[in-house]
Amino acid sequence: MKYASLISLGCAKNLVDSEEMVMQLLNLGYSMTEEAAEADLIVVNTCGFLQSAVQEAVEVILAAAGHKIAGKCRILAAAGCMVQRYGKKLLSLLPEVDLFLGASHYHALGAAVESKLAGNPRRLWIGRPALPPGIGAGRVVSTGPHSAYLKIAEGCGNSCSFCLIPHLRGPLRSRQAEDIHSEAARLAADGIKEINLIAQDTTAFGLDRNEPEALPKLLEKLDALPGLLWIRLLYSHPDRITDRLLQTMANSRKIVPYLDIPIQHCAPALLAAMDRPVSSFQRILDKIRSTVPGVAIRTSIMVGFPGETRARFRSLLAFMERARFDHAGVFVYSAEAGTRAARLPGRPGKRTAESRRDVLLELQRDISRRKLKLLVGRTLPVLIEGPHPESDLLISGRLPTQAPEVDGRVIVTEGHAQAGHLCQVSVTASHDYDLEGVIRKKS
Repeated sequence: MKYASLISLGCAKNLVDSEEMVMQLLNLGYSMTEEAAEADLIVVNTCGFLQSAVQEAVEVILAAAGHKIAGKCRILAAAGCMVQRYGKKLLSLLPEVDLFLGASHYHALGAAVESKLAGNPRRLWIGRPALPPGIGAGRVVSTGPHSAYLKIAEGCGNSCSFCLIPHLRGPLRSRQAEDIHSEAARLAADGIKEINLIAQDTTAFGLDRNEPEALPKLLEKLDALPGLLWIRLLYSHPDRITDRLLQTMANSRKIVPYLDIPIQHCAPALLAAMDRPVSSFQRILDKIRSTVPGVAIRTSIMVGFPGETRARFRSLLAFMERARFDHAGVFVYSAEAGTRAARLPGRPGKRTAESRRDVLLELQRDISRRKLKLLVGRTLPVLIEGPHPESDLLISGRLPTQAPEVDGRVIVTEGHAQAGHLCQVSVTASHDYDLEGVIRKKS
């Protein structure tokens, strides 16, 4: 029997690519194993967005290369964004790797492996990403029996000065709504209860086809699918949160009251330098909260961008206190070669940027703690995910206002239910990011 091992790094969008590559390997007759030492074929699906991600990818690849010496591995492949970013340079930098597939060619993994086994010396499979995303030969969902990501578009049509994604993933290419609906229906038929819609910018869906209302129309179709409980929209651009989108969310049965809106910063001068001009974040937040009852808003903040003075950071701190986001990730800016922002002057020092990150994270911890405390004593719907990762004696789940992997969870201390069940849970205690509760009723 032939065994393959696939190691997926980076974001949820990369994970969907990995799931499609697993299906290609199964179609070639491989059985999948989590133990790389047992594998005849090892694939590392890399991230190349930041230098820290590139470094992690190289370390994982070199560790996997050890199995070619000590184990049974015959082929080591590297795929994804790091390959797309560096291309031919990798041929000499990583001689241990037998196959390189850029983000443009992850769908060709099966063909590349067959070609290599047939003796073809070709190592690099790369080109300009141009194909629209799709499920091809299908994919193997790796996120559990109840929850899945669903990619609705590939690439990006924005021009943020700090970002390499258009170079790594190509221009915006939206999937056909019928294709997305068909995949969602198959996922629901397989027992998936929660679908998380992803793209580099989900609110840009359809704009490459001049269809500005494509996203609300898609959500309305998905909302009517039987079997699904929750539909979640991730990675939204603040200037594309339209009235139609919010009304669609407010009127739906299954679209959860949750928006992930990376704002990056609030200082107008910095947003202009980022090529992310936004009219008024506060106006946008007020409109969202007045239209969608009980909505939770997640954001991402970047500190240390060129031109971030102490005064501009203080304005960001004050804005975060007023905005009271439910969830927030805070990151230190990384000057990536090839981006326009990397050439800008006035970048704060590393220690200053890290200190600002820590200050914002502490503020967000306090905001989260205060918000979650208000939920104690309430009975709320919780989607059970399974055993708690730190104890088999507990189970955990999530509220509609908690996205998988990035937000907190609900720790169930009394009662039991299988993964994928929607339960009514009475909240008994709160922490910085997590809640505790007991099951009162199973749906």
